[in-house]
Amino acid sequence: MIEIRPSRPEDLPGQKALWNAVFQEDPRCTDWFYESSYCPEDMILLLEDGKLATMMAVLPQTIRMPGGGTASTWYFFSLCTWPEFRGRGFSRHMILYVSQMLKDRGADCAIGVPREASLFQHYGTMGRLPTFYTRFAEVPAEDVTSLVPGDLAQPVDPAGYNAIRERLLEGLPSVSYPTEQIRYQEGLCRLLGGGLFRVSVGDAEGCALVERDGAERVLIKELLLPPELMPRGLAALAAQVPCQQYQVRTPAQWDGFPGSEVRPFGDIRWFNKEKEAQWKRASLGYLGLAYD
Repeated sequence: MIEIRPSRPEDLPGQKALWNAVFQEDPRCTDWFYESSYCPEDMILLLEDGKLATMMAVLPQTIRMPGGGTASTWYFFSLCTWPEFRGRGFSRHMILYVSQMLKDRGADCAIGVPREASLFQHYGTMGRLPTFYTRFAEVPAEDVTSLVPGDLAQPVDPAGYNAIRERLLEGLPSVSYPTEQIRYQEGLCRLLGGGLFRVSVGDAEGCALVERDGAERVLIKELLLPPELMPRGLAALAAQVPCQQYQVRTPAQWDGFPGSEVRPFGDIRWFNKEKEAQWKRASLGYLGLAYD
């Protein structure tokens, strides 16, 4: 018998075991989610005959709409299924169930970030369409420009980061995050040898979210600066986090690095048809963080 319900305290050991088995993360990352972001009614479980098979969390967020205003949304996170239960449609069943649950709560839409590009088509069969795009650039250390005297990258707390982020993205169709979710992301970054940074370049102030990806590569999951200043911002970050290769994500609309390319990053399923029509005025939306 299939049962879908919110999490209970006695479910936590099984949830963490499933999360670690599927995503193969540092267990400290899993523990940090449950310490900083876990909400029982927003962690949904699918059980077969009382045994946990599939689970998924949803996190509340806000979308800035083109032309002004906002839409309420929830982010699909950590969808995973034990290997012995795969191939039986449990993930699809979970997505459709949770989508209806969020619609009943009054959400305008739900968003997600497929872990692989091939999954965009799969999720499209469930009414989820690509709508958020990110610009990617690969920059070897030898191509990083020289640091300009006075340019600086320095740690910033989640509230300070979010204030800079909100200011820079004003007017851009994009996702806003509660400060507690920025705090969750900060913890992940620190566990992976990075952090949140305020980036000062000349008279401009930006922000960047940095993780190490192994010994030789750094992932800058978000760099927000005027495009013409991004190379200088990267130089300031490189002075703080040296490595051999930098992968940089920026808003798709902001082309700051030669050879960068725009890729689909996140998808959306609308429940509010009026907001959906308004959103379609945007050619590209920016999501930014994926907690990956």
